[in-house]
Amino acid sequence: MKLERNADPPRRDTRPPGRRIDLNAWAMAGVLIALWAVLAVLPATRGVFLTERNLATLLTQNAHILVVAVGMTLVIVIRGIDLSVGAGVALTGVVAALLQLKAGMPASVAIAAALGTGAVIGLWQGVWVARFGIPAFVVTLAGFNAFRGLALVMSDARGLAPMHQDFAIVTASVPVAATWILIGGALAIGLAVIWRDALRRRALGLDPPTVAVLGARAGGQVLVAAFLLLIFGGRGVPAPVLVAGLTVLGGAFLTRRTRFGRHVYAIGGNPEAARLSGIDVRRVTIWVYVIVGVLTAVAGVLLAGRVNGVTPGSQGQLLELDVITAVVIGGTSLTGGRGSVIGTMLGALVFGTLANGMNLLGLDSNWQLICKGLILMTAVLVDVVSKGKRVASPSRRIFGRTALIAAALVALVVVVIVAAAARKAKPRPDVAFILSTLQEERYQKDVRYFEARAHELGLSTMTLAADNDNAKQIAQVEDALTRGAKVLVIQPTDSQAASTYVRLAHEHGAKVVAYDRAIVSGDLDYYVSHDSYEVGVLQAEAAIRATGGRGKFVILSGQAGHSVATEITRGYHDTLAPYLAQGSIEIVSEQSHSAWSPEQGLRTVEDAMARAGGRVDAILANNSGLARGAVQAVQAAGLTGVFIAGADADAANVNFVCEGSQSIEVLKEIKPLAETAADVAAALIAGRRPAASATIELGGGDVPVAAVAVQVITPDNVQPLLVDSGFLTAAELPACKSHLAPRR
Repeated sequence: MKLERNADPPRRDTRPPGRRIDLNAWAMAGVLIALWAVLAVLPATRGVFLTERNLATLLTQNAHILVVAVGMTLVIVIRGIDLSVGAGVALTGVVAALLQLKAGMPASVAIAAALGTGAVIGLWQGVWVARFGIPAFVVTLAGFNAFRGLALVMSDARGLAPMHQDFAIVTASVPVAATWILIGGALAIGLAVIWRDALRRRALGLDPPTVAVLGARAGGQVLVAAFLLLIFGGRGVPAPVLVAGLTVLGGAFLTRRTRFGRHVYAIGGNPEAARLSGIDVRRVTIWVYVIVGVLTAVAGVLLAGRVNGVTPGSQGQLLELDVITAVVIGGTSLTGGRGSVIGTMLGALVFGTLANGMNLLGLDSNWQLICKGLILMTAVLVDVVSKGKRVASPSRRIFGRTALIAAALVALVVVVIVAAAARKAKPRPDVAFILSTLQEERYQKDVRYFEARAHELGLSTMTLAADNDNAKQIAQVEDALTRGAKVLVIQPTDSQAASTYVRLAHEHGAKVVAYDRAIVSGDLDYYVSHDSYEVGVLQAEAAIRATGGRGKFVILSGQAGHSVATEITRGYHDTLAPYLAQGSIEIVSEQSHSAWSPEQGLRTVEDAMARAGGRVDAILANNSGLARGAVQAVQAAGLTGVFIAGADADAANVNFVCEGSQSIEVLKEIKPLAETAADVAAALIAGRRPAASATIELGGGDVPVAAVAVQVITPDNVQPLLVDSGFLTAAELPACKSHLAPRR
């Protein structure tokens, strides 16, 4: 019997690690350089992106992401995950802010306490994962909720800002001489380590690194050092960049040159084999989570210093997704056992460059979210394909993986940039319109009216939205200033922390107009807003008329610390005060809502009705979204005659008013607000002092303000106030058909 010869077994790459080049890292470096080259030549970013100031800004913007990403690399390598890092950033930031602002502690104590809190967070989660065997996804998902909730409880759901002056050490720059010494010393140490490793391998009788490997490693270090000196050699390296750099070096040393690092990769490769070989898998796992907890606290401190405060409801929001994306882009496998800190660093820089470039190109923030999702899916697809059994040789598998990463990311980058460049080329903006979000109906109107009026006045504009994220908004402020904007019209994500924006703008010779929400800074140039206090008064007065000044009331406030939410709710309380004092009105529930969303309003009203015995008499909501949730809750409970008031006059709510599901809406007309802001910006650019209807004390100074009037919407005035003015169309208001004039 003739035996068939089996196929040759897959060839293995027998070269020792010391003789290999990290092709994945070099591929990512190539993608990064290609992306920078494209942004450097595009008309919209030429002469703007590839400048010392913008590159320094880019590195500073992404420092906190990179710090957390180093820890996340370790977690994913051991086949874990940490979904709580965003909430951990908020909690550790709150700890530092409370010690500064409430206890009067110096920055050193506040920072140490924050780092200690991060270590406790990591220990807590590590013990549940390692000792009790609960999946990391479940443990950290619990932390995602619990740590955010604890931050809100500790801060009383209020923004904490500004930090004390000594906390500025977190964002200060290292002196120029020290910067040269640090970078030069790091380069000398890196080259010495390369040379020592080569000599040790020769002394041990092992093959030394090839000339190509030595040249690639040494050349890479020299290029990085030259790049850093080019950017920071004349200005000093900012503390966040220094901390991120030290974290990367420490992570690389830990993973590549320590027993602990070897154990991490062994556990990721095969946990059971690692245990049988004598590795204490539980102990290593706990320490990995402690490390990521401490690094999360470092990021929390950096972010608190960068935005000059903490907004507990949104600080670090969805940071975990940005971090995981950076780690996966950098080549770390989600199934564990493979990845590098250097790859993570390059992945974070690619991800950060895309965000910076899209801001400079003026790409809509909602499209940026789409790009983030596509990037993550692309990276995961590459990871899956790279494990295919069809590629037998490890060297070919590595090459195929890096080629796929490079090709996929470059293709995606090209699509994004071509889409942005295909838009009508815009000159450098005179005015940057920076909104908190574009994910609500009304803000599309803000953009449309503002841009139309600005263009009538001969101004070029760029519009950005921060998705209610402080860190994203300050990055957008920096990018707008880099583009050369002369006036920033800003709807702040946090009124207290936004004082930093005013300082940054004035340092660049630009003016700041607070839009719709106050910025608590005495140096603010102008404030354009609706009369938010009057919104609360009108809603409360209508509720008193409808209920006869009696019954159980529910108050649905917007984001805690938000100036509009604060003013509207103050209007409620001032108007209801006499009735509350005599006991005829009882507030059974008053809650803040970080997202201002129908889902949050629905849940709060359902809980309030349960607490009140199944019925409430009036619901006062800060915006249309919360009011929609209230309508849903009341209808689901089968109740009638409940007074519900909202504000913003979204089309759905106006339809509710016409059909009787909702009692009133308060119209905060967008067109005069947006046009007034554009007029103020034009006057400031021309060197004129805009007319003001009043002044308001903000941050110790008197700021000129233009307050736009508000009006109550009922079925009888829908036609003149909404349809005739063009705020809404008749087609958007089918429930109001009987109240509208017939078409001619």
